[in-house]
Amino acid sequence: MLKLYNSYTKSTEEVVLSNTEVKVYLCGPTVQSSPHIGHGRSSVVFDFFIRYLKYLDFNVSFVRNITDIEDKIILKSLEQNIDFRELAENVTLEFRDAYANLNCIQPDVEPKATEYIDEILIYIQKILDNEMGYVSESGVYFDTAAYSDYLKLSGRKNDEVISGTRVDIVDDKKAPEDFVLWKFAKDKEPYWDSSWGKGRPGWHIECSAMINSILGNDIDFHCGGNDLIFPHHENELAQSKAAYPNNEFVKYWLHNGMINLSGKKMSKSEGNSKFLNDYIDEYGGDVMRFYFLRAQYRSPQEFSEDLLTESKTTFKKIHEFVSSAKSSPTNNEVINLFEKCMDDDLNTPKLIGEVFTYINNAASLDEKMLDELKSTVRYIFEILGFKFEKTYVKKASTEKIKHFFEGYGISFSSVDQAMNEYLAIREDYRSNKKYEIADNMRDDALKVGIKIEDGNENGWSWNNN
Repeated sequence: MLKLYNSYTKSTEEVVLSNTEVKVYLCGPTVQSSPHIGHGRSSVVFDFFIRYLKYLDFNVSFVRNITDIEDKIILKSLEQNIDFRELAENVTLEFRDAYANLNCIQPDVEPKATEYIDEILIYIQKILDNEMGYVSESGVYFDTAAYSDYLKLSGRKNDEVISGTRVDIVDDKKAPEDFVLWKFAKDKEPYWDSSWGKGRPGWHIECSAMINSILGNDIDFHCGGNDLIFPHHENELAQSKAAYPNNEFVKYWLHNGMINLSGKKMSKSEGNSKFLNDYIDEYGGDVMRFYFLRAQYRSPQEFSEDLLTESKTTFKKIHEFVSSAKSSPTNNEVINLFEKCMDDDLNTPKLIGEVFTYINNAASLDEKMLDELKSTVRYIFEILGFKFEKTYVKKASTEKIKHFFEGYGISFSSVDQAMNEYLAIREDYRSNKKYEIADNMRDDALKVGIKIEDGNENGWSWNNN
């Protein structure tokens, strides 16, 4: 039986679902800047979760939103002197590229806030009709005093609210903790028309409206980083219950822990964000997925390049172990272990430890049992989204390739031209029996997507698709 920690009840619960049709909503990015490591963790750990639900034969409807209108997007677009839509689209493409290279399942629907303005306006009107909101000079606000269960998700007290992130401090609110549903536009700001005045949606209302429009009034799982519990998910829950008081809205709230740098939370405000695509370029999607797998999803996870290097080495051992697998995944003992660990609140660190126990003891197995073990280990990691690519790195850009060759003093005009010169240098080392240098050159080339095959008629290949 699958057990998960529900952030609302603050307890680990047996998951009981009414049918095999499961609705999952994952809070996606606010697309003001490039994805960082924290975005990678959230996307991957819930990708593990969705893949496991599918393994359990649930039919999953998966929605992950894109916040493409928000104060920070507007400010960033002004700094760059471009339209906010252009900025949002550029950053969205970066996120989609990262998701693809991490081999994350594509959502069934990926709504953008700006595509659901009409639905948002209808949703806000329902809240007003139910006397849970009000109109002021600066916008339309949710009346937190009218909702008795406010702060039940986060467990905060009213006097702690102002310390939360993205809480607007304005003079015309009834209470400091009241949050904006519709923000009236200032001069030169983007806006949409509404019956209350020109403006744009608040951050929280978009998720409620999109969930309602796409998945209905109730969903099974609402997922995201634990930094979203307050204020985002707290406010999302309040306004959803205000609009539809007879509905549960969310059955299970799931939240992943943060990425830490030397014990500090990674955040843009601290200036310590690590851009995700750079590390995918260097280490590859499988290695990044494995790094995230090594920590229990609710726990904080330390980040360093040493840990990524260690993850690369460890995953390579698994890759090498399963590479010669030939039979079907028939080791039921390992499959049962996999299910037991995943059912235990997605206990992936325990799974890795147990798998390595099997791998370390594999020498005592006969050929048939060894092949069954290899096939089964490969099977469970493929369930979790690992592709076991021939290379451990993402394909490099032409610019990166050019920089690579320039490091060897080779003027770059084309890959073919540069590789001919590169291979000539390497062959000279081989002819002089400087095999270690030649091997290092081969390994360095692989890091940028160039595979050198000694003895092969063609000699090398460049994977840049």
